Amino acid sequence: MPAVLVLRHDPDAGPGYLGDALRRAGLSMVVVDVAAGEGLPGGNGWAGVVSLGGGMGAYEEERYPWLAAEKRLLAQAVGMGTATLGICLGCQMLAEALGGRAYPGNGRELGSLRPVLTPEGRADPVLRHLDGPVPVSHADTWDLPPGAVLLATSDRYRQAFRVGSGLGVQPHPEVAPAAFARWVRDKPREDLLRDGIDPEAAVAEVRVGAAAQRALARRLFAAWAAEAGFG
Repeated sequence: MPAVLVLRHDPDAGPGYLGDALRRAGLSMVVVDVAAGEGLPGGNGWAGVVSLGGGMGAYEEERYPWLAAEKRLLAQAVGMGTATLGICLGCQMLAEALGGRAYPGNGRELGSLRPVLTPEGRADPVLRHLDGPVPVSHADTWDLPPGAVLLATSDRYRQAFRVGSGLGVQPHPEVAPAAFARWVRDKPREDLLRDGIDPEAAVAEVRVGAAAQRALARRLFAAWAAEAGFG
């Protein structure tokens, strides 16, 4: 059975609840630590391709040369009709891979956020399950690629889009509260306070909503596995 290719950019930003859903669907994963220098495989022959989050910007190709190669892989996967999922940084890379643009936003989103689904989002077989609060951690945003359908927004940023088999999701439905708390601790407290964010409150928001978020993630990722032809 084909495996799902998972592209990781930070050792503490793994597949999380997505990995649980793939295992329940009978799918194995091949995890490539791209930012650590592991080489990218070809984009064909996979049940699905997932690009996870990370602290770099999708537009920082001069500093991180592997970004360009990964974007080419994502574009190839979508072009072949392979179910392709980008989360946070992966969402921004998918947007750029398909002709959009990622760039620094106007302020940070950190904590628990309930995306507002567009009519197309509510009708999408996968994204319609992003119907409750989920963790969010980013300060970059993106423009829609040509032909993309906007699926979700917040009062500040676009939150999800689709182009064919490619699905970009800005929040982090895959992350558990403990990992999210580590992400927040790793960020300079002064920077967060300057952005008007209370780091302890952000962690508490995610912890309080953990059970509902985990159930949401299970539905969302089961639907994505089904779209890949499994589950």
